[in-house]
Amino acid sequence: MSHVAFKGNDAPLYSQIAEVLRQRIGKGVWSRGETIPTLKELMDEFSVAKVTVRRATKMLEQEGLLAPLRGRGTIVTAEPRKRRPLRVETKLADLIEMYSGDVPEVFNLEEDYSSPIYHLNDGKLADEYFHMRRIHSRDGERYCVISMFIEKSVFLCSEDRFRKELVLPVLFTHPTVEIARARQTMVISKCGIETAGLINICIGDPVAEMRRVLYNANDTVIYLADVIYRGDYISMDMELRP
Repeated sequence: MSHVAFKGNDAPLYSQIAEVLRQRIGKGVWSRGETIPTLKELMDEFSVAKVTVRRATKMLEQEGLLAPLRGRGTIVTAEPRKRRPLRVETKLADLIEMYSGDVPEVFNLEEDYSSPIYHLNDGKLADEYFHMRRIHSRDGERYCVISMFIEKSVFLCSEDRFRKELVLPVLFTHPTVEIARARQTMVISKCGIETAGLINICIGDPVAEMRRVLYNANDTVIYLADVIYRGDYISMDMELRP
């Protein structure tokens, strides 16, 4: 009987075990040149047959993460993945600072004039918005899908910059745009089929769904964004007040 953690997952058992081993390598649990546990030890840990463990390690050998070495067993051949996580900030200035100097690759998926789906606590909507849906990528890895709605007159102030740059820093530094307040909500969810294909993760993988809303002095929404981040890119560091 396999480990209880693998129950309820439709992926092949060897593929699930391969993902566990892949994560250990990525997080530096096993360093480069280190020998991983023996087949027997892995069989006992995951409560699976030898053929299942062999298929899992073979997958990682084909990916260049592991290599069999005569007399030593199987060793790690890759360095832990270096990834700068995106912190979940609670202040707008801190959120902008996080993006300061960051120039990810931007892939625009669609553009049109349309209004966002309204939520009761979003506030007052303007008459028209320019909508952009795009993917952000860093170091060749796609990490989020974002759907943004910018109030039309604000968008037309810096149309070219909004299309080519990260939108929040442009808004925050624009001399004619006033941001009176901002709010952000986050829900931990599971990746759907379309998002999985766009940011190269598996259906059901954890994602963070963010909604960011910026308001002007009249409490009208000038910017609204629905963002879906890969779960492994999000870092929460909150100060707990007594």
